[in-house]
Amino acid sequence: MIILIDHRDSFTRNLEHLLAGFDEVNVIDRKVFSSTELAQSNLLVLSPGPGNPSDYPETQKIYQHAKGKIPILGVCLGFQLMMEQEGAEITRQEQVLHGVETEILADFNSATYRNMKGSIRVGRYHSLQVNPETLSSMHKGVKITAHDPIRQTPLSFEDLDRKLFGLQYHPESFLSNQGSQIISNILDESMA
Repeated sequence: MIILIDHRDSFTRNLEHLLAGFDEVNVIDRKVFSSTELAQSNLLVLSPGPGNPSDYPETQKIYQHAKGKIPILGVCLGFQLMMEQEGAEITRQEQVLHGVETEILADFNSATYRNMKGSIRVGRYHSLQVNPETLSSMHKGVKITAHDPIRQTPLSFEDLDRKLFGLQYHPESFLSNQGSQIISNILDESMA
């Protein structure tokens, strides 16, 4: 089972639909989540959502409690929250990217993009970003696996030892041409 923490975002149900192609999904609001539900799950997913990671202290506690006990995937806001908790700074980006399709520079040697070829295009819906200058202060196990080719901002990461994964973009978006394969790769690595 996959637990999807809901930040009351319109994309949560789209993400649920994509994840349901791989396993049963239990959508739980961050304010009613109980740690007893982790025992029944193979993956914890932190959904997209409005605002800043600092707006979600409940999710920060969920992340800190679950980290190292269960594989975790953060999408958009979830990605930003995980990166911030690991030591990066989240800042407002110069250009808002809401409903924008962009190509990413992916590390095809990473677990996230394993066995993938060709151009990877993704749907982006964010006005915040990770400040690349703060990456050196992050946990040493965190590896950036994709960048924006123009702005050089991090767009995905993984920490295979702790089974942590993050995507700044939306794999469930119709703008993401290989979103399902990316989720499949993350799930395969999570279960290894």
